[in-house]
Amino acid sequence: MATAAFINAETARKNARDSSVIHAEIRAIESSVLSNVDAGSLTTMVSSGTEMTTSTEYYNVFMGVTTDATKTDQLEYVRQYFIDLGYSTNIRVNIVTNNTLTWNLSW
Repeated sequence: MATAAFINAETARKNARDSSVIHAEIRAIESSVLSNVDAGSLTTMVSSGTEMTTSTEYYNVFMGVTTDATKTDQLEYVRQYFIDLGYSTNIRVNIVTNNTLTWNLSW
């Protein structure tokens, strides 16, 4: 029986997802949700202050202008994280900048 000398694909993907970008994005959205829950709102929008909402690179990937598997996976991971918690989660174009994204969640 041979032992693996290299990490498998599942481990590689998990290690790539344990990034500070994903962690910070999720925490910023969670903070916005909690603030809006306290205010009695049923929605929140995060349009600035995070890597994914201020970077045109994420916008370009989301819009299909460029291809970056890592950024695509990061966006999808964050989106799916909130969907799994029961939130309606949409990524939209920021209408103020027209070249960045917003997170729109409702509950």
